[in-house]
Amino acid sequence: MSNEIGAFALLCFTSLLAIINPLSAAPMYLALTAGYSPRQRRRTLRNGIFTAFVVLVVFALLGGAIFQLFGITLDAFRIAGGIIFFGIGMDMLQAKRSRGKTTEEEEAEGFTRTEVGVTPLGIPMITGPGAITTVMVLMTRADTHLQQGLVFGSVVMVMLISWLVLSASPRLVRALGQTGLNVMTRIMGLLVTVIAIQFIVDGTRPILTSIIRAATRS
Repeated sequence: MSNEIGAFALLCFTSLLAIINPLSAAPMYLALTAGYSPRQRRRTLRNGIFTAFVVLVVFALLGGAIFQLFGITLDAFRIAGGIIFFGIGMDMLQAKRSRGKTTEEEEAEGFTRTEVGVTPLGIPMITGPGAITTVMVLMTRADTHLQQGLVFGSVVMVMLISWLVLSASPRLVRALGQTGLNVMTRIMGLLVTVIAIQFIVDGTRPILTSIIRAATRS
């Protein structure tokens, strides 16, 4: 039992950290806050992290209601989530900024805003469609209150790491350089791709099983 809980906790943490990948947001964060005073930059980052956290928690809590409202099965959502993750992971493996997180139009609009903490920093740079889908899929796999708590705990931990990474982004970007950032993005992309395949397998297995059972009965 403890091994299952540990494995689920590791899945929650690694999948969220990989899909959010705060390192990939560091260059854009620095560009958006260029010319800001240290105090303004800290406030912007605080607003972005808070916005991202609230969005993830809301979708984690309301995921079940959304499924019921639209008549979506958990297995279908796992498959769809896996496909989304796979696309994001493939972009990350090529060290590209995934269009599943921000579009060029959203990034361009961000430069014209006086307050970029809520958008585009909080949404969708930190919490984009991939991160939202991740917490919803993880909640479908959380069968107990303890596992649900692990999902929310992982959200808190990843948001804390994102805050630390983006706070230190000027030093990190100088230390790693673009090549170092690309290497880290590719590593995260490999992890995202593997998790995507697992989600697709988890969603497909029950559907295939029910089809086979129905065929054998007939």
